[in-house]
Amino acid sequence: MRSDRLHRRLEAGEVAYGLVTSWPDADLVEAAGASGFDYVFIDAEHGALDIRTCAELVRAADCGEMTSIIRVPYGDVRGVYSYLDLGAGGLIVPHIKSAVDAGVALGAGYYPPLGVRGALSSSRAARYGTASTADAYYRAANEAVWIFPLIEDVEAVDAIDEIVALPAVRGVFIGPGDMGLSRISSGRTEGPTVDALVDRVVAAGMRAGKVVGTVAGTPAAASALVAKGVRMICAGATALFTAACRGYLDAVPRKRA
Repeated sequence: MRSDRLHRRLEAGEVAYGLVTSWPDADLVEAAGASGFDYVFIDAEHGALDIRTCAELVRAADCGEMTSIIRVPYGDVRGVYSYLDLGAGGLIVPHIKSAVDAGVALGAGYYPPLGVRGALSSSRAARYGTASTADAYYRAANEAVWIFPLIEDVEAVDAIDEIVALPAVRGVFIGPGDMGLSRISSGRTEGPTVDALVDRVVAAGMRAGKVVGTVAGTPAAASALVAKGVRMICAGATALFTAACRGYLDAVPRKRA
């Protein structure tokens, strides 16, 4: 399996920074790696990305020595290992609400004995079968792959201690946007705020010694989360692009001197 910047950052005790994209643009991903981002969060749940496009984005991430982590479509996760066969370094599985949900997602992403991922030792992830024996590849994949339960529902926050207690959970990712909607749909708007729910997840992850990741749109927001113990931060490509565009247009003259 490839060495990558995300693992090096985390193993060194540092914070890893990533870019979220749902744009089918490999050049954007490669440029993000050249700029210093550690990983790319490829959004195949909300973006107009089919699995073939995801393959091209994974290749672009490899060129930049970034880890590629794909948020898979919401629903049946039994076939999500196809995204790992592309060579992605991990998956983010949406709407994990319990330890049972997490166990199913983890099982889909790992080979036996850790899970039930279907055998394929000639995939791109396995360097088309040229790098090692099948058994050696399966062992290496189980050690290298990240399967992140996405904590974005109030039910998941209630169950967070059980989720992070699972030995195969190396880390969790927090989705504050959907968490806010979950408070509304569950009728729990009078309860803890989204920020308080996020803090509960971060604290549980830290107690269990697991990596916690989430989104931050500004350096100040990222700094505040890192101070609480978050180890993986990502920013949206769309938000960065539009902010840069607006900043430029706000600064340039509209009238001739």
